[in-house]
Amino acid sequence: MNEYKTGKMKKIIAIIACVLTCVQTEAQKISFKSESASLGTTLWKSPVTATFKFTNKEKTSLRVLDVDPGCGCTSVEWTKDDVVKGKWGEIKVTYDGQQLGHYDRYIEVFTNASSHPVRLRIFGVISTELEINVDSLFPYIIDNVRVSTNNIEFPDLHAGDSAKVSFDVYNAGDRSYTLQVMHLPSYVTMKASPEKIGRNRFGTIELTAHGDDVPDLGLTQTSIYIPRYPGDKVGTDNEMALSIVKLSHTPVETSGKLTPKLTLSTTDLTLKSHGAIAKLANKIGFKETTLGKVGIKTKMQGQVTITNRGLAPLNITNVQAFNQAITVSLPKRVIEPGVSVNMKIVIDSRFLGVSKAQPRVLIITDDPKMPKAVINVHFE
Repeated sequence: MNEYKTGKMKKIIAIIACVLTCVQTEAQKISFKSESASLGTTLWKSPVTATFKFTNKEKTSLRVLDVDPGCGCTSVEWTKDDVVKGKWGEIKVTYDGQQLGHYDRYIEVFTNASSHPVRLRIFGVISTELEINVDSLFPYIIDNVRVSTNNIEFPDLHAGDSAKVSFDVYNAGDRSYTLQVMHLPSYVTMKASPEKIGRNRFGTIELTAHGDDVPDLGLTQTSIYIPRYPGDKVGTDNEMALSIVKLSHTPVETSGKLTPKLTLSTTDLTLKSHGAIAKLANKIGFKETTLGKVGIKTKMQGQVTITNRGLAPLNITNVQAFNQAITVSLPKRVIEPGVSVNMKIVIDSRFLGVSKAQPRVLIITDDPKMPKAVINVHFE
């Protein structure tokens, strides 16, 4: 009986040894220098890459068949060619985390050496110091939603053209948030990427304006709204200004033709006032670097000289203000060659909060080289 048991035990030990030897041989077919990598502390919106190097210690060729990154925030690249004995290959893992704090991710590597994947690990921290930068990246707060801008301005466009602009949205709430825009005009379409964002994550909304559908030449302005929750209503708290400038024609060849030439005395008009009511600037959401200090006088005015230095009459077809607090007066719309006129610009500071658009004046002319000019208005 003892001899029988002893013989049986030897067979079992031999089988286990064989299995262990086979597993060991299979596991040694692909050999990594390291199967884990600490990526340390990295900055938000700054992808970081770890490179895992491996070698083939067997006679038969080694091939990486597939690599599963495990999540959408991780991308991978790897050596696609066969790796012969003694040669090296590599797998690059790039992590682009959108959530602050610690992370720990596993990546599965499938090869022709085994039916089971090899698991690689990356771990690190998306710096919580970037919570400070969230304030600068997303300065406009709409309850638990933060946006990178509250004033959308498209590049100039003509009929038949389209123009794109995008802005980022950050979810500071505890629940997932669906990227949406309310009261989007018919001439603008929207694309969200991704459609939903989790807590402490951000997404991008891309807006496309279609020139054929924009109703009027010159400046078209409207408001769009960012919903804070499903079924939210529109209001000044979640309003964003949207501006489009549609031009009547594309630049044409003017060689040998008599044409007008628009010249402005300045494109940056600074209005001075006495005293200071900086509280107004803070209340309406303008940065002091833009508005400066607005004086106690509610109305301020200045002027810009428009001169036609061309050889043909200059026709000013449109003069429009980006902000409702601005009024403009121009004594004539047709300026003969060599003639100058003064355009008066008046701002009533009481109405600066009506529009989120920065104070500016748009001029549309028939100057083929300058069909559009913009005058920025500042305060001192």
